[in-house]
Amino acid sequence: MAESATSLLKRHAALKAQAGPYWQVCQEIAERVVPHKSDITVTREPGADKTDVLYDSTAIDACRTLAAMIHGTMTPSTQPWISFVMREDTLNEDQSVREWLEDVSVRLHKALRQANFNSAVHELYWDLCAFGTGCMLIEEKEADPTGRFTGFRFTTVAVGKFVLTEDKDGRADGCWRDVVLSRRAVLEQFGADAVGADFVAKSKGKLDEMITVVHAVYPRRDRVYDQATGRPKAARTNLPWVSCYALQEPKKILSESGYEEFPYVIPRWNKTTGEVYGTGPSHTALPDIKTLNAFVMFILQAVPMAMQPPTMERSDSVVGDPDLTPAGRNVVDASGPIGEAFAFMDTKYRPDIAADFRAQWSESIRQMYHIQEVRPLPDSPNRTATEQAIRYELSQRLLGPTTGRLESELLNPGTWRCFALMARRQAFRPLPGVLQQAAGEGSSAADLDVEYEGPLARAQRTVEITAQDRVVAFVVGYATAIAAISPAAAQAALDILKIDKMTRDRQAITGLTADSLASDEEMQGIRDARAQAAAQQQRLDSIVKATEAARNTAPMMTALQKPGQGKAA
Repeated sequence: MAESATSLLKRHAALKAQAGPYWQVCQEIAERVVPHKSDITVTREPGADKTDVLYDSTAIDACRTLAAMIHGTMTPSTQPWISFVMREDTLNEDQSVREWLEDVSVRLHKALRQANFNSAVHELYWDLCAFGTGCMLIEEKEADPTGRFTGFRFTTVAVGKFVLTEDKDGRADGCWRDVVLSRRAVLEQFGADAVGADFVAKSKGKLDEMITVVHAVYPRRDRVYDQATGRPKAARTNLPWVSCYALQEPKKILSESGYEEFPYVIPRWNKTTGEVYGTGPSHTALPDIKTLNAFVMFILQAVPMAMQPPTMERSDSVVGDPDLTPAGRNVVDASGPIGEAFAFMDTKYRPDIAADFRAQWSESIRQMYHIQEVRPLPDSPNRTATEQAIRYELSQRLLGPTTGRLESELLNPGTWRCFALMARRQAFRPLPGVLQQAAGEGSSAADLDVEYEGPLARAQRTVEITAQDRVVAFVVGYATAIAAISPAAAQAALDILKIDKMTRDRQAITGLTADSLASDEEMQGIRDARAQAAAQQQRLDSIVKATEAARNTAPMMTALQKPGQGKAA
């Protein structure tokens, strides 16, 4: 059984208190980087202005650009970015296995595109770049009565609306989130019996009042096992992860169920040992962002002074108030020069110098968000794919630790969560015979590994293609140079190249479908047929040559056999 409502909500309150200092910093970041999310520790009325401390949009644009570039290079919406391989290389050589793995990848990508994955993960990247921590819940849509897979539902939880716990390895293993619902929605989702008579009574006439329900997910410590089999008993309340919805007032558990896997992906941009929440580029850039905003505020005050400086007037020299409008007339009562009675003050303000400093700070902030490294090279007729690959390689060197953390905390758990949801609903083709045999034997060879094939991952692997090209060019060049001297030596030089393997490697790197290439068995059959045809043609050529030779020698043999032929007259 899950914890009591009192215990669960008390733990939730303690975790929120621990996260308080982190959320406070995130509030400062949100006000200057993502103002539409600046209700972390401050409550505003819906539709209220959230840009009251914002004077410059450099950080807003930099954060948005970085989030979009990570989305486009790691999980692009326009192309597949996941593939599966067997852990045992010999199984990957089987054509039926390769086609099954490719079909799994296609079905998974199709399910992601049909769901709200792209919008949810983009918001997750935005939170990650701004606050250093993101949170997304992965669930299956409402169950189908026939048991078929109905699709995914992704929910990105706003920063400040969730708190975390970690296991001994520093991985997030618990999440408490605030779910804001109307009283009517609570009654519809959980039912009158679950919420209790007091809640129903308070909801009369106030069905649209918004309240907060706590959803807690954490490891189940009291699983019940079957004594005969030693396996956990099958029940929604006995799954590895507890899922509880609790009402805060009155304190009451609304529902309890569970998950087979931890349903959240919680990536951190960077994390200090001993801390639960991460930090990101905005934490590094926050001092510069504050300085730039203050500086722009000063510029906005100084520029009008330089454009319309204050006046200097001799006492009682101007009739009425000064008219500072264009073509305005000012009557001056003075016996001396007008400039001595009425003039504009020279403020010595230099907005041009301020613009230079602003440009420097803006560039510094963009560098902290790695904009120059992640932005693609501009289109140019002289730009090559190698140049773009080098650019991606440079960005990977700078973002390597971050991309590695994203793989371990976002892509890996997210992919396996989606794979498991589909597999339990039998949304994939049946296993090919060779995999069924390996799985039946309990061999670890049937284990799956996942590979990521987004533009950034592919650009990293293009180094292998470049290395292939260089080696092939060297070998072919050498063979061509010695072909005139020794054709046998040239052929021997070419024998070192394993063209079949290099072609399949290129197929995997470039993402070409597996069924576009012939299998090893098909290739062997084609080559055997070609060799048999060549041997048969050689035998036919030998027969033809023998026939022609016999035809040419027949008249001579006939002449030799006639009397008197071949003697001198």
